[in-house]
Amino acid sequence: MHHWTKRLFAIAAPLLLTGCLWGPGKFNSDLTLRKDGSFVLNYRGEIVLQLPPDAAAQPWSDANAKCQTDGKDRPCAKAEIAEQKDAYDKKRKDSEGMAKIFGLPGLDDASNRAFAAKLTKFAGWRSVTYRGNGVFDVDYHFEGRATQDFLFPALPDNDLIIPFIAIRRRADGAVLVTAPAFTGGMGPLAARAGQTAANGMKEGPVSRAEGRFTVTTDGEILTNNSEEGAAPHPTGRQLHWDVGASSNKIPETLIRL
Repeated sequence: MHHWTKRLFAIAAPLLLTGCLWGPGKFNSDLTLRKDGSFVLNYRGEIVLQLPPDAAAQPWSDANAKCQTDGKDRPCAKAEIAEQKDAYDKKRKDSEGMAKIFGLPGLDDASNRAFAAKLTKFAGWRSVTYRGNGVFDVDYHFEGRATQDFLFPALPDNDLIIPFIAIRRRADGAVLVTAPAFTGGMGPLAARAGQTAANGMKEGPVSRAEGRFTVTTDGEILTNNSEEGAAPHPTGRQLHWDVGASSNKIPETLIRL
């Protein structure tokens, strides 16, 4: 395994082990990039805080206890229920603690509703509503200039996140647009690292991204990895990427303004 891949694992390991990871859910996103350097970005849909299946926001229930003898299910003894509850609560607490280290909200609904309200205080976040089970409904609209790098989403108190969309200005004036989180399967880390690394990430959270990302520009499209390539549009040319469970590429295009 290459040295950079090992470093990627080292950085991502805490998130993969706990299963805490921001990502898109069902969404529709469009970026308009103009030759004068201005851009308009919209994202409407879900942002999901993915959690381990056994560390959901719900507290422990004795019905969660599972016991077997010789491969057959049986009722659990009180001591076994207590032991499984302790393990459940510990993992839930560890997941919540790791999430907060990375600037993410806790597992309880009150923390997530407060986080949603906090986001609306920042530019671009027109509305953010916590729907439950780690899912936020978002309406984001931002107008800016591609004179310097831009990442979405930029979350308060969170310095480690895989960007949904990145706009990077090159020295020659061209602009590279990538959408690292808009990939399916095992998610963006696996897409970057390749199949060997992806095999080692099977215990981590999978992508829940499902939607379309569209880029429209009156600039010159130099490269792109969309399935259908550029199509004519009233204001120039347009690209799109359909994202779902079977998609495994990170959308990318290089545009000269």
